[in-house]
Amino acid sequence: MPCWMTATATVELKAADQTLLTQAAERLGWTVLPEGEALRIQTPDGITLLVSAQSAVIPRGQEELVKTLQRSYAHQILDSVASRFGWTLESADTSESNFVLTKF
Repeated sequence: MPCWMTATATVELKAADQTLLTQAAERLGWTVLPEGEALRIQTPDGITLLVSAQSAVIPRGQEELVKTLQRSYAHQILDSVASRFGWTLESADTSESNFVLTKF
């Protein structure tokens, strides 16, 4: 492969709500730039993800970033739905994979 080309991988990412996806990326401290119907997301390390409605194109070897974005997106969905019904959502652990819902 020529030195000016970057090897990329396309990963399935079903993100129906771009607003929630943008909030999820920003929650991680990533920069989001709209690009047509896609989002160009850049990590603080300078790694760029091009995210469309059904997939993400990322540099090969950076697939873990999509999993991180998926977890943050799921958190945003839960938070959005919980707030609609008057609940609050809090992470129960540092991995943010367990949540506690409370209603007062």
